[in-house]
Amino acid sequence: MAELVLGIGVPHTPYFPQMVEEEGKLSRIGSLFRQVSERLEAAAPDLIVFLDSDHLVNFFYNNMPAFCVGLADEAEGPHETSRQMPWYKVKMNQQFARKLLRYGLESGYDLAAAEELRLDHSILVPLHFLTPRMDIPIVPLFINGLAHPLPRARRCHALGRSLRRFIDRWPGKERVAVVASGSFSLEVGGPQMGWIDQEWMTMVVELIRQGNAAELVRRATARRMLKAGNTGGELLNWIALLGAVENSSPSFIEPDLQPLNQPRDGHAYAVWEVK
Repeated sequence: MAELVLGIGVPHTPYFPQMVEEEGKLSRIGSLFRQVSERLEAAAPDLIVFLDSDHLVNFFYNNMPAFCVGLADEAEGPHETSRQMPWYKVKMNQQFARKLLRYGLESGYDLAAAEELRLDHSILVPLHFLTPRMDIPIVPLFINGLAHPLPRARRCHALGRSLRRFIDRWPGKERVAVVASGSFSLEVGGPQMGWIDQEWMTMVVELIRQGNAAELVRRATARRMLKAGNTGGELLNWIALLGAVENSSPSFIEPDLQPLNQPRDGHAYAVWEVK
């Protein structure tokens, strides 16, 4: 049977690859990603399920699924001309993805399916740091965290629990890691750009550290997440991850508090070593 061996939560800020390259060994961001990547390498997963919010590259406001499984056999990117990072081709586990889609539908989730995908920075920035050789296949599971109305936090947490049940029942012998990508407080292009909701950020990190998913789910209403920034709904990816690693506390979690003179996002880095 398959085994969930690791849960990971990281940000996907698009300028990080270039910033880390310029800062070199002194880069705090690079150091945090290295700590996470070392734990990923030690866990030796055969597959990564990626919980992510598409940034209007595959979907737009006229057709925005709440949940969608990527069924492509490979995808490339980043499909954003402003992003200064390498172009990657990423393999996917199509068989696992199709069975996950069927299991989700049978479990009461009206999952959409995408036979073709284009990758953006929200997946490729984490992979750039965690698996730079792009040698571990992925299965993207998209959660709408950007276009309102958002799915409810309770539903996203339950989706993560369903994902865990599917992994536990998968007849293969894959060692599986689940990665959630996103920030907790971030405004892109809006009137609050550059501001962090520090109170919300601190509370979210502390509840994650405690393993108190129930309280986080209760507090993470669409209105409250929007107050933390127009991409605050990316927290739903982390909430789904908490469902997959239910009843576990992270073995490592570190909020990234950037200097005031730098562009700011409210996010954290975390690892759950699943026993």
